[in-house]
Amino acid sequence: MNKQGKGKIEWTDHTWNPLTGICPVNCKTPDGHEYCYARKIYKRFKIMERPQNQGCDLFLVSRKEMTAPMRIKKPSKIFVCSTHEIFHPNVLEWFRDEIFCIIGDCPQHTFQVLTKMPENIDRPMPDNVWLGVSVTNDDKIYALYQDLLDAYARVKFISFEPLFLNLHYLPIRIDWAIIGRLTGHGHKYDPSLAKLKYMVKAYKKEKIPVFLKNNLRDIWKDKLIQEFPE
Repeated sequence: MNKQGKGKIEWTDHTWNPLTGICPVNCKTPDGHEYCYARKIYKRFKIMERPQNQGCDLFLVSRKEMTAPMRIKKPSKIFVCSTHEIFHPNVLEWFRDEIFCIIGDCPQHTFQVLTKMPENIDRPMPDNVWLGVSVTNDDKIYALYQDLLDAYARVKFISFEPLFLNLHYLPIRIDWAIIGRLTGHGHKYDPSLAKLKYMVKAYKKEKIPVFLKNNLRDIWKDKLIQEFPE
């Protein structure tokens, strides 16, 4: 488990990765370039080629890491599976059972579950889970949004990062909106200030909290809006 700090995922306190393996989703830019930071880490350090990992595409980590949230005394926000897709078909159901068992045993924490595959959500979320979908472009935004609405969770959110949307359609029946840009690829894919202001205005009108990530600071210029659901 990693404690988040400067330069990390600023909308959470800790990242918890009970699943280990290269994420099969393989996110790409509209023009086909891979940008998944987790896949880059796995490939750069040849993690899956290590003796203890050979022969496996995906596995649960050690019991010590699995139970890490239980050892955090201060109530915290914990981002679950930041380097993998928890609802991918390759993830065995009993893997998720183990993960959600730990979540249920830690009601003092808020667990943030973010998925690109809400159509595979196989259970209602415990009340200490914020459930989100990751939306990057216009192709699947409506379907992703509808699947999120169909799922049970006390708090539902959308992460617009990286932001490739043309904003033909903007979901508003949510409890939180996270907005960010693609980093590590120059400024080619940066959203415009006008696009950001349009989204912030739309969500403010609906009284939906907005979190602008630190990587938008050069575009936004003013003090970043960084709100959380109540």
